Amino acid sequence: MQSAFDAPILRGLMRKYLHPGRNLFGALLVTILLVGCRLPAGARSTAVPAATYAPRSNPVPTIQIVSSDELYGEDKRVIGETSLSLASFPAGAVLPPVPIGDSERRVTVLLDANTSISGELYQADGLRQPGALLLGEDISAWGNLPSRLSQNGFVTLVLQTGGSTQAGQVEAMLQSLIALPGVDAGVIAVIGAGRAADLALLGCAVNSLCDALALLSPLSRDTLLNMLPSYGARPLWLAASNNDPEAYHTASALAEAAQGEARFALVAEGRGASMLQVQPDLEDELFVWLQSHLGAG
Repeated sequence: MQSAFDAPILRGLMRKYLHPGRNLFGALLVTILLVGCRLPAGARSTAVPAATYAPRSNPVPTIQIVSSDELYGEDKRVIGETSLSLASFPAGAVLPPVPIGDSERRVTVLLDANTSISGELYQADGLRQPGALLLGEDISAWGNLPSRLSQNGFVTLVLQTGGSTQAGQVEAMLQSLIALPGVDAGVIAVIGAGRAADLALLGCAVNSLCDALALLSPLSRDTLLNMLPSYGARPLWLAASNNDPEAYHTASALAEAAQGEARFALVAEGRGASMLQVQPDLEDELFVWLQSHLGAG
C-alpha cells in the first residue's frame, strides 16, 4: 500500500509532534496518519442508489369477492340438515328410482334435494339390458307400450312430467335409470310425448347417454331446430298427426334437418302418447324401430 502523504510532509509532522515534550494527542494524530493507506488509483467509491418511485404500467386488477350463494344459489337447508339418502352416494351420483309402496311398479325419482317426480318402473329379467325412459304428462296414455318393452328386454322407466319440469332435469332422470342394477348404460332410448317430447330432445341434445330418441308430437319448432345439431347423427323417430299443425310442422322440420337417420310417421289424429291408441300399428312401428337400433329382445 502507498503512504497517505509524501515523505517531506511526514517528516515535518514527526519533528513537530514526536519531539520530546510535545503533547500526547499530537503524537497519536501522527501515528494515525502514518498507518493510513491510499486507495488504488483506479478505485472509485460506489454510491448507494437511492430508492425511487415509478408508477406501475399494469396495476393489479381489483378482485371481486363472490359468495357461494351468488355462484350456486341460496342454500335453504337448515344448518346441520342433510339428506341421508343423497349423502350415502358418491359425488355426482343419483339415486335409482325408489319404490313408493302403493303398487308393485310405482316409484319416485329424486331430481335434486328438493324435487322429485313420480312414475312407474318395469324391470326386465337378466343382466346388462337396454333401458328406455318414457316422458309424458299422463302415464296411462302410454297404454301397453311400457309392458311390451319390458317383456322384450328393456328396463323401462315411465315418468310423469309437468309444467314445472325442466330440460336440465332429464340428466337426473337418465342417471336414475342407469343406476338400476342390470341396466346397460351404453344402450339407452328416450321417448317423449307432447311437451315432454320437447324436454326429451333438449335434454338428449347435450347428453351422450341418449342413444336413440323418439318424439311423439314435438311442439317447439324453432327451439328444437336450434338444438338439433347438438344431437348429432344419433337416430331419431318422429310422429305427429296431420290435424295438429303445430306438431306436424315441428316433426317434419326436424326430420328434414336431422343429421342422422330420421323416420317420420304421420298419424290421422291425436297428440302425444294418445296417438298410440288412435293408431295401434304406430306402437308396432315404434317398437320395431327401438329393437333395430338398441338390439333388445
